[in-house]
Amino acid sequence: MELNGETLRFIREHRKDDVRSLALQAPKYPDVDMPVALTQIAGRQAAAEKIPSWHEEESVLYPRHLSLEQCSSEATARYKASIIPESSSGTLTDLTGGFGIDCSFLATGFKSATYVERQEELCEIAAHNFPILNLNHINVRNEDGVAYLQTMSPVDCIFLDPARRN
Repeated sequence: MELNGETLRFIREHRKDDVRSLALQAPKYPDVDMPVALTQIAGRQAAAEKIPSWHEEESVLYPRHLSLEQCSSEATARYKASIIPESSSGTLTDLTGGFGIDCSFLATGFKSATYVERQEELCEIAAHNFPILNLNHINVRNEDGVAYLQTMSPVDCIFLDPARRN
């Protein structure tokens, strides 16, 4: 997901503004990709409480509302990571990657990790965010988790946390 300079500037300048009010002002900003800008502003605002360590990083990209709503909070992801034995030489595969919150916190305890997600947009966001968060050891795969499971190599840990909505 590439953001043009005007869109990035708009996001920075309006990061604390009400997205509904901004949406009504869209015609005033013809050079701004308004749907993307509003998604990023709303995501950043939600992340302030839900994922504070990601919120601190200005370059992190956010998905549409539903994916952000369904992702684990940072506190929950940290808890999950604390109950899975770390394996500094081991491998992790998250077959239900989503926005990547769980994978990012779980992966810190493993030598390598694979994030698998069937939605291309979420994979693009994860591929953008993981290096920004110094998670260069996570391999992003845009595939169906069930299909990937049937052909993957053995790993030390498989993580599953599927969406609970259709």
